[in-house]
Amino acid sequence: MNELSKPFSANIIDGLSMPQFVQLGNNLIAARFDLMKFTPAKYILDTALQDCQLRAGGHVIESSSGTFALALSILCSLYDLRLTLVTGPTSEIVRWRLENLGAVLHTVHASKNCEGGIQQARLNLLTDLHSSVPGSFWPQQYTNPLNSLSYRPVAERALVIQPKINAIVGTVGSGGSLFGIASVLKRRNPSLEVIAVDHNRSVIFGAQAKRISKMCRETFEQILAMGAGIPMGNVNFELCDEVHWVPVPKMVQKVHDLHQRTGMLVGPSSGAALAVAEWRAARDPSQNVLAILPDHGVRYVETLFNPGWLNNWNKDLIRQWGGPRDIASLEDVSEGWCRFKWGRRTYRDVARSDPAPRPAGYDP
Repeated sequence: MNELSKPFSANIIDGLSMPQFVQLGNNLIAARFDLMKFTPAKYILDTALQDCQLRAGGHVIESSSGTFALALSILCSLYDLRLTLVTGPTSEIVRWRLENLGAVLHTVHASKNCEGGIQQARLNLLTDLHSSVPGSFWPQQYTNPLNSLSYRPVAERALVIQPKINAIVGTVGSGGSLFGIASVLKRRNPSLEVIAVDHNRSVIFGAQAKRISKMCRETFEQILAMGAGIPMGNVNFELCDEVHWVPVPKMVQKVHDLHQRTGMLVGPSSGAALAVAEWRAARDPSQNVLAILPDHGVRYVETLFNPGWLNNWNKDLIRQWGGPRDIASLEDVSEGWCRFKWGRRTYRDVARSDPAPRPAGYDP
């Protein structure tokens, strides 16, 4: 069957399931997704339908405001499934797309009284909704091991394009993409360097930045596509060599720079990953680096690509943030670009050797 004779839905699925691999430098390759979370969303729903955890015409309930929400909306529309989403504040274009695809949205706007922030508040509401709809299916993207497993074909394709990958750089949200791809690449190259990129208001790696820029603090939920206010079960700490915390202004600068150079429109998570990947590639031109760019920039037209919004943060955006500052303790994460050598240790091992106070109740 050739591409044109495939069913319409099959062409859509094929186009969203695999990234485009782009050579961005002599030793830097990017896996550029239009909608990265489509890969785990499809794998999780297909497995649930096959195992009868989810039946034809069934009801899916999940917490997501971003790419996983959009992926579920597309798939549930194609599969004729009902979908309820618990979201945080979303841009008008994202809300329109989700509702136009048939999703029912429950939006959580405030999180001040909930430990773990808005993400935990959303999960609390999701639990209530899931209990009230008998037979509903919850994909549980944050803890479902199928999330990581779904990325195996992506890693295998990357190895066809570049058989020797020395380092992989990716942002961390649920943890599925970076560690799912890295676990496959590591079988080919056990010395693969795995570099995680986080938001400096995130607690995924146990940091509690006491001083961050106003832009980082006030736009975290507005453009959240990485980092988290709660632990993420798919983060494989023992695969991680180092962690970088990249300030939002640096992400935005890199996104604009990439568009100016290539015409590619990507989101802030991609800007964060690309900043670190370019830095790593420049450190050793003999080693090949793979960067994961997780999403298209269309959902950020009201923020990252809106002159009015950008003018609000002009002082941050004209500042030169430079390269990473090496830190010895998670307590030293601050408003700049910080780098911590994780050393493939468990979270508990790092916590024992680091005097930084952990977020209350945090025990991944």
